[in-house]
Amino acid sequence: MAKDSDTVQAESPAALVEVEQILREFELEDVSLFDHAPVLRIQISDAQFARALQLRETLVERIKPLGFRFVALDLDEL
Repeated sequence: MAKDSDTVQAESPAALVEVEQILREFELEDVSLFDHAPVLRIQISDAQFARALQLRETLVERIKPLGFRFVALDLDEL
């Protein structure tokens, strides 16, 4: 997963690793993660954005227990 190490501010790096695994499980691999506690911002490629929206409920259910109050998809492209 592509991430800019200068902008990822993980309070729990293990949680971000788990989020990456969840996203890979659903074949969402071209993403960047940004921890803006309590918000997780997921920046995703245009090609996979529609798929992420289809999986919205499932992703929120799987990601929130990792310590994020909000899960956001970034509308800006990678």
